[in-house]
Amino acid sequence: MQDIVAWLIALEALSWLGFPVAHLLMGRLADRGWAVARILALLLLAWVTWIGGSVGIVPNSPVGILAVLSVFVLGSVWLAHRQRSELRDFFRRRWTVVLTVELTFLAMFAFWALVISEVPAINHTEKPMDFGILSAIVSADSFPPMDSWLAGHGIAYYYGGHYVAAMLTTLTGVPTDMAYNLSIATVAALAATGVLGLVYNLLRFSGSRVSPALVVGLIAAGGVLLLGNLSGVLEFAHVRGIGGEGFWGWAGIKGLTAPTGVEGWFPDQFWWWWRGSRVIDTLAETGVSLDYTITEVPFFSFLLGDLHAHVTVLPFLLLVLTLALSMMVSPNPPGLDWIRRQPWEAAAVCLAVGALAFMNAWDFPVYLAIIGMAALLRWFSWFTPIDDSSASDSSPPGNRLAKSAGRAGLLTLGIAAAGVVLFQPFYWSFDSQAQGILPVVGPATRPFHFLVVMGVPALLATGLIIRALMEVGWPTRQQRSVAIAVAGFSIAPLLLWLVAVGIRLSVNPEAIQLADGVVLQRLALALPLLAIGGIAAYCALALSAGRRPTRWIEFTLVLAAAGFYLLAGAELFHIADQFGNRMNTVFKVYYQAWLLLGTAGAVGTYYIIAIPARRGWAQNWSALLRGFASAWIILVAFLLLASSYYPVGATLERTGWATDGNDWSSNTLAGLDFLRHSEPDEYAAIMWLNNRQRAGIIVEAVGDDYTDYGRISAATARPAVLGWEGHQRQWRGDDPALSGRRDDVAAIYEIDESARVQNLLSRYDVRWVIVGPRERNTYGDGVTGRMEDWADEGWLIRAFQSDTVTIYEVADAN
Repeated sequence: MQDIVAWLIALEALSWLGFPVAHLLMGRLADRGWAVARILALLLLAWVTWIGGSVGIVPNSPVGILAVLSVFVLGSVWLAHRQRSELRDFFRRRWTVVLTVELTFLAMFAFWALVISEVPAINHTEKPMDFGILSAIVSADSFPPMDSWLAGHGIAYYYGGHYVAAMLTTLTGVPTDMAYNLSIATVAALAATGVLGLVYNLLRFSGSRVSPALVVGLIAAGGVLLLGNLSGVLEFAHVRGIGGEGFWGWAGIKGLTAPTGVEGWFPDQFWWWWRGSRVIDTLAETGVSLDYTITEVPFFSFLLGDLHAHVTVLPFLLLVLTLALSMMVSPNPPGLDWIRRQPWEAAAVCLAVGALAFMNAWDFPVYLAIIGMAALLRWFSWFTPIDDSSASDSSPPGNRLAKSAGRAGLLTLGIAAAGVVLFQPFYWSFDSQAQGILPVVGPATRPFHFLVVMGVPALLATGLIIRALMEVGWPTRQQRSVAIAVAGFSIAPLLLWLVAVGIRLSVNPEAIQLADGVVLQRLALALPLLAIGGIAAYCALALSAGRRPTRWIEFTLVLAAAGFYLLAGAELFHIADQFGNRMNTVFKVYYQAWLLLGTAGAVGTYYIIAIPARRGWAQNWSALLRGFASAWIILVAFLLLASSYYPVGATLERTGWATDGNDWSSNTLAGLDFLRHSEPDEYAAIMWLNNRQRAGIIVEAVGDDYTDYGRISAATARPAVLGWEGHQRQWRGDDPALSGRRDDVAAIYEIDESARVQNLLSRYDVRWVIVGPRERNTYGDGVTGRMEDWADEGWLIRAFQSDTVTIYEVADAN
């Protein structure tokens, strides 16, 4: 409990320290940046300490971080003093906002901490990898940290989110295995306050009162982060025996075959909820996957407990969106004059966007594009004349759109360049085996599967667009050039895909196998998605050019347009990576779209229900519009209820809360506690290594990914000669550094030639040799005898010994 309290105190202190800075940067927002102040403070502290550590100025230690934090405190106090009257007025008038945000943070943190305490073990999926990165950062003397699974090399992965967690770990002194699980709960809590704050600010710009804006913000946070996709509806139907063999064969979801009868209210299979993250998959008649993809949602990620890059970045995505909204509602459009008048705000945007590449590189171009779209709208509004007498630019709309796109493009390029410069040390060491972008030539996503995974946020965001289209109406003669430009932009990806497929076929036709009806499949889903995204973009432009610009709904339409364009893009193109398919592309793109469309859908629901149409025809059709709003309320309620089955059932299965005899007496957040009970000798060896002052590389058995191999190096941050080789190849491709390492490790344990083994240990600068159950199972029982013989020779020293695990130290290791 003491560790949890220390962790929460640190986070609460950062919130108050960050607020004067947030108020300075985002003072034009209704919450003055309070909801993201904690996220902003974490980013600022992390960037300064990381940059300082990268150049050798700030030690990666509690003293170093506290020194930077002390400077931060002084700066925050000075800013608070300068803004004391505004801050005092904010807390006096908007204490309910502050209280709601803080209670939301604590409630989300407490819920996930409780869930995780039931299953805290760091022993499956990507957990060991993420734990290894966290441990390596905490133990690093400089950056980039050494890779726990490739001794002698830095981490070749975007580890920014892990760095934030490691910084908090070092600052609070919490053990790394507990900090790992606390970080999962923290990410969920930070993301919840980020969604709440963003939606609250958007609705306050609409004219909403405080209470409704907070309520919708809370619903949005819960919906985006706690609801599941509609696979739960299928799970319920299956467990209740609904549907015959023909239906379930048509549904085509692995594991859901024709039910045998009524079994209960929830599935009883172990980890049945895993299916919800693997819905989109075209199956051959034999049941083999032809289009295997990953479709996680935030709830699934938190429940699974992987501290992966796409999860850790979530709060910082919301920080970027909040900064983008503040930029969009600035009195001046984002250009040179805006930078001159708001230099700190511009710097914050560059820092927040640049951090995305450091945390999860997939988000960097997407959120750059969102900022560019928001800037384009602001410039288009700026160039649009209010009336003939005050026209700042009387050129045709198409010309104004081109000028706006040019200004927005320059801004986007400037932010991208500044973001790269601010995180330049990361790029020095970062490597990737991604080789470009290729057209998708395999099966497309079935519309049914798409609706199961993305149906709820997509439908809610579509409602927003329909409502905006009612406001905008059919393009007038002056608006047609803008509509044509948007239509051309929207259809361009499909045309580009056709060209790319044609080029690939002409270059190497034998190496490409096209799916049946590959073009028609794209027309069935990609084309509608592009069309919806285009309508959202057009509505945003039309509203920005109106006499009464509505920045809040324009910004929300930008989120919707980006979400639909992303989903369409995953049907047309994929990153060329080691997997050779679109699995990873769908994974990352759908995750982004869930956040964007879910947020837009929440705002859109309020738009439909609470904001009357301003066009003249609305009075004549008021009854119909009221009926539409009522029907929408019913639809939204049904969708939210249907989406609730999955998280409720999955939580009960994961925690065992519904089982007889469940008690919380053994709950813990210590991720290695399971070893203390199941593998006490290995646990003792890990603790022994963690207590050693002397650094050193270890050698341990090399086995398959997603197993317990590489566990000691991950838990101790003592780099191993080689860990999960498959993951290393995902990060580095065919890096020569990987060549021969697996064979060299095997030779260390298997051969009887003392001189050769010593030479191999010297080559990799190994200090510690691990001999435990995995080593004996992998390389034979003779391992122990050989090591004992060499210990008798004197060049190995028995440094730690228990019943099943022995750690030998190389005698001449430096």
